[in-house]
Amino acid sequence: MSSARRLAALALSLAPLLAGALEAPSSELKPFTASFGITWHGMSAGTAQLQLQRLEDGRWSYQSVSTARGLFRLAMPAELRSRSVFAIREGRILPDRFTADDGASSTSKDQDLRFDWTTQRVTGVAEKRRVDLPLKPGVLDTMSVQIALMHELLAGNTPRYFVIADKGRIKDYNYTAVGEEKLVTPIGEYRTLVFRSTRPGSDTGTYFWCAPELGYLPLKVERREGSKVQWSMALQTASTH
Repeated sequence: MSSARRLAALALSLAPLLAGALEAPSSELKPFTASFGITWHGMSAGTAQLQLQRLEDGRWSYQSVSTARGLFRLAMPAELRSRSVFAIREGRILPDRFTADDGASSTSKDQDLRFDWTTQRVTGVAEKRRVDLPLKPGVLDTMSVQIALMHELLAGNTPRYFVIADKGRIKDYNYTAVGEEKLVTPIGEYRTLVFRSTRPGSDTGTYFWCAPELGYLPLKVERREGSKVQWSMALQTASTH
């Protein structure tokens, strides 16, 4: 996968979570809509629109649409859509289904994974390949992991480790609190806690600037290889429903 397409895919999965934004801090998830501007190697590359909804059956839907801009439409799909449907039981995020579609085909999806917690298997298709993997407690998909990050912070916990089903593999990620920083955004200036997510043994990491006053909404997300920024996302708008 090219670095440009990886940027677009990661923009979908890493753009997270709003709980009580523009309102008093809350300890619970709230439905939201948020938009982010995407920068790739210092140049404006597109936007990501994110939405968290509560479904009628009590589950949650978290979906994202990223759109490439200008010349970047030549390097990545013009539009990428991703969605996670999950439940929250006994304080844990349990994904039910994850889909990702790059718009290249109207009849097939880039990923379509189903999580069966009764049989303890995750099955489906990823990039036209069959997926059949064992589930273990705590396994998430690439979008619901961001809900899990927010959920842990709202509960007063410091997340240190998440396990993700990504395409045909189960991947481990370490999370580290690396400091605090004030950020100025279109919706105001906020103190943020900075977290780093990385695979064990890798010098490539994703950084999240999470605002406690806004329910740990990440105001900024950066992907770095060593000290070099590959891409970043910055909050533009946010509202609760």
